[in-house]
Amino acid sequence: MLMENIRLAFLSMAANKLRTFLTMLGIIIGIASVIAIMTVGNSQMAENRKQNSMFGINNVSVYVYFQDDGSDPNIDYSKHIPEFKKEVLSDMCSTYADKIEGIAVTSDFYFSGKALLSGKDPDKVYANISVSGVNPGYFTVNNSTITLKKGRIFGARETGEDSYVCLVSDMLVNNLFDGDMDKAVGKKITLSLTDTGTANDYTIIGVYSSSDYSQMFSQGGVTNMKDIQSTVYVPYLNLQAQGKAYYESQGIQASTGRIQYFDLRCKTGTDVVAFSTELQNYLQSQFDADSKFVVNCYNNAEWIQQEEANMKKQTMTITMIGAIALLVGGIGVMNIMTVSITERTREIGTRKALGAKNREIRAQFITEAVIISILGGVIGMVAGIITGVVICTLVQHIGVVMDPKTILLSFGLTFAVGVFFGYYPANKAAKMDPIEALRYE
Repeated sequence: MLMENIRLAFLSMAANKLRTFLTMLGIIIGIASVIAIMTVGNSQMAENRKQNSMFGINNVSVYVYFQDDGSDPNIDYSKHIPEFKKEVLSDMCSTYADKIEGIAVTSDFYFSGKALLSGKDPDKVYANISVSGVNPGYFTVNNSTITLKKGRIFGARETGEDSYVCLVSDMLVNNLFDGDMDKAVGKKITLSLTDTGTANDYTIIGVYSSSDYSQMFSQGGVTNMKDIQSTVYVPYLNLQAQGKAYYESQGIQASTGRIQYFDLRCKTGTDVVAFSTELQNYLQSQFDADSKFVVNCYNNAEWIQQEEANMKKQTMTITMIGAIALLVGGIGVMNIMTVSITERTREIGTRKALGAKNREIRAQFITEAVIISILGGVIGMVAGIITGVVICTLVQHIGVVMDPKTILLSFGLTFAVGVFFGYYPANKAAKMDPIEALRYE
């Protein structure tokens, strides 16, 4: 019986091709809109997640600052400089050993200049650099953006003021050692700093992969790869001592080793958002109750969750607008089925006179409505997928993330539209009086 209803449905659709296509059009547009919007939305969230993960989705940034309400005009701020004592950080690591994978501390000072080779022409053999002082944990916390290609990071005995070792980028190796990393590791280079006017020799112990070319600039309309500035990492206390010496030579007071902020990486499985709150309360408790020092913890995970929640709301809002077209398409199916039943009144009367039951008449027209909806839905799915792929790849230049659940839901919606909007006219046909139907002109 089902196969016969399907055959009759296709015969009816073939007899009215244009009308059938126009009926499908609303469903096609509705389904295509829903799939395209969901595809683009999912792709954007995946791309954002990928970009944000580069900054460490398991990372927490911690800093302390002095909060002053301005009530004391004679306050000496030099006596209220916030910092985390090393003992506090050591106790923190012990307390949360099951949650903390590493801590990154960076120097307050950042200098720029050139890396040079002894005996080579500094105008021809050089590399533009910025120098950053870090601790060994920095490479654990930032392992998503810093990949070691050769050598090693700082050892336990290479973190002091007198440790002149460094990690350089493969881009610097290209400029100074013709890309030979084996040749570079173990060699000394001179870091000539423009800011301080000093030059010191450092031994290269490791080479990392360059991943950030944001400091690239153009000269004469042509990008000069040789002049791209890359970061050279030296021990934290070493750069702090150099910075302190330089600023004090200028009559400016500077500190050595004071930690006002740091980043940490949580172990896999840790609830980063909840841990940030717990850690903030813990570190705040290490200061006196009446202290004006305030600890703040920030994590990417919480920001990413908020961003994705907002994007999902926007995607769902636009999807609901697209679903309106599907509703219009369903009304179109109901309308065309009502017209079709009116045109086929005598056929219905004849079938009923020959013994067809109400449920058989109802099933015939519901089947026709469902087939129209499903055909429109399939065309809409194909159109939606193509549209989503085109927008992602050619317009936004991001990877395509297709959600199978969205496609299955769309297929289910087309079936539901056919049944829901086809039932009324089908039921109307089933309830026709056969005598009145046979008399219909």
